[in-house]
Amino acid sequence: MTSYTLGYSSVRGKERRKDRRLPLPIFSVRVDGVVYHTMNWSLGGLLVESYDGPRQNGETLQIEIKAKDATADFRMKVNVQVIRVIPNESLALQFEAMSPALYEFFERCFAARFKR
Repeated sequence: MTSYTLGYSSVRGKERRKDRRLPLPIFSVRVDGVVYHTMNWSLGGLLVESYDGPRQNGETLQIEIKAKDATADFRMKVNVQVIRVIPNESLALQFEAMSPALYEFFERCFAARFKR
């Protein structure tokens, strides 16, 4: 079995994701008023750890994503689709669209991280 963060080979076969998964930076994700943290993320979506809420595969919802940064407050609301729920373990979310605003959000997060 491979790591969630480095999983380019899989016990199930060839990796089919088009976007590379990254473990850092870690994001806080507010789902239904509860804050969780990302296990990994990509330009296609997020994998949230320790999720124990009522959401089901296929649902569309709005979340708030926030960079865990002590010096800046980078946050935004974004629409996502629930791809997979493993109770008390993880929640896989896919961005509905990679908008210019979302792309800029990730760029600002990276710029702030590497500026220090």
